[in-house]
Amino acid sequence: MSVAVIGPPSFITSFELIGAAGFEGSSGEAVAQTLNRLIDEGRFQLIIIPERFAEQTRPVREAVMRKGEITPVFALIPDFTLETGMRMEELQEVVSLAIGTRLEL
Repeated sequence: MSVAVIGPPSFITSFELIGAAGFEGSSGEAVAQTLNRLIDEGRFQLIIIPERFAEQTRPVREAVMRKGEITPVFALIPDFTLETGMRMEELQEVVSLAIGTRLEL
């Protein structure tokens, strides 16, 4: 499986040590642009992104889902800033939309 990691150097280094391809991006805009480029290239099946960039990368990730493609898979992982909770908020929105009522967790 081909794995890419996008984020600041402190985030991507550990993944590069286990064989992932690292792409540096320290701002939400830079991460979103890199993500878009990697999707267009189609080389990676798994793309790992720091969770704090969930909102900035959402339009790019949603575009992949609208096409009905199953790859790449996106993994949003908390980084050293400890900003968390965005994955749960996003999941809550999707499930709420699917069931037709606001889900409260």
